[in-house]
Amino acid sequence: MKKIEVVMNALESINLSDIEIYDMREKSPFFDYFIISSATSDRQLQAAISHIQKDLAENGFSDARIEGKNSNSWILIDAKDIIVNVFTKDEREYYNLEKMLVEIRKVELKELKWFMKNSHLTMINLSILD
Repeated sequence: MKKIEVVMNALESINLSDIEIYDMREKSPFFDYFIISSATSDRQLQAAISHIQKDLAENGFSDARIEGKNSNSWILIDAKDIIVNVFTKDEREYYNLEKMLVEIRKVELKELKWFMKNSHLTMINLSILD
């Protein structure tokens, strides 16, 4: 399983909402995907940490670094080539990271799922479909 698939499955399994995936491969030398999502509670924030760490380990990927582990409003999970931000709704509106990323190509979740099923294709092939 690809790392992005592991991360997305973990986020979906705890029912995070408003998941936005940004394709940073042509914009950043440090990471490939930047994900923003919303949690409804502190418990859901903590679940994101444990599910992503557990699922990455089970699939043979290295540990992710966690920032804001004790926060009840925003955590950042650094899985090296994938950065995951999980906010409470109010905190997400306050920081409004989407405004900063307005020119970055957004990957639709259904597009990513299709790509994962057809992994012999590249994401560059998918951009032709836009």
